[in-house]
Amino acid sequence: MDSLLLQAIKYLKQGEIVAAPTDTVYGLFGDATNDDAIQKIYRVKGRPSYNPLIVHVNGIDMAKTIGQFDNESESIANYFWNIVKKPLTIVLKLTNNNISKYVTSGLKTVALRCPYHKIAIDLISEFNGPLAAPSANTSNKLSPTSYSMVKNDIGHKIPLILDGGECNIGIESTIIDLTRKPYVISRPGGVSNEDIEAFLNTNIVFNTTNNNDNTIIAPGMLKKHYSPNLPLRINATAPQDGEAFIAFGNTNNKYDANLSAIGDLYEAAKNLFSTLSKLDNPNKYNGIAIMPIPNFGIGIGINDRIKRAAYKQK
Repeated sequence: MDSLLLQAIKYLKQGEIVAAPTDTVYGLFGDATNDDAIQKIYRVKGRPSYNPLIVHVNGIDMAKTIGQFDNESESIANYFWNIVKKPLTIVLKLTNNNISKYVTSGLKTVALRCPYHKIAIDLISEFNGPLAAPSANTSNKLSPTSYSMVKNDIGHKIPLILDGGECNIGIESTIIDLTRKPYVISRPGGVSNEDIEAFLNTNIVFNTTNNNDNTIIAPGMLKKHYSPNLPLRINATAPQDGEAFIAFGNTNNKYDANLSAIGDLYEAAKNLFSTLSKLDNPNKYNGIAIMPIPNFGIGIGINDRIKRAAYKQK
């Protein structure tokens, strides 16, 4: 086994936290049953305690020791985690009293996900237990999709970052609440609602509006989130003076970066946070403007991110 992976597991068993790649973004991992470890995650991120964390597992068997499954929820988990291997987080009733109350923010539900990045799976499997892991960044800032993004943000606050290259998906998982029917998408992400509806052969409710700071029921619902330091202007057709301009698709406009010259939404998602990070330079620009992104498929997840990134606190 890789020596750095062994070191990471040693840290986790000591109640420390480490950063590692997943299929979506880099996560900040800690023992989901250890109150001290989970509180370290909140402190390092500066994350509000009412914003719950996702518990990462290495498969359905481990998930069954934590949440209440029925035949349909098990079928959903099996399809997205094992068959198509897409980043879906499922919210279930919590059945395991050993999960830290800080993970769930005191809720009686728990968010569960099985990542399909080898390093993440190896970390969970060798640790032999569930690991809580929000994105490995300062709360409300850009989610990291590379080792360097983690290192430049919180690298001085944690003992170890496992380098797994750039993340394939680039935006966080989709979160679906299976504790009520019809099922509710509480955070769009790397799985489109069309994919979920096609599997279930039924419509699902899409609702991320329950996002007042004191009513957070899943990660990613804060109004201000995923933000660069520079102000972000969305649905822009051209840059204003001093702005960096991010294009999408084939365009005649001059741009500083293009999320996908061929208009591929999956490529755009993969490039979103890294592109924002590269242009987030107050010495060169006074703001960032981004072209409209089609609002279907994974584009819904992209638009959710940039809308929250551009939100101006009152």
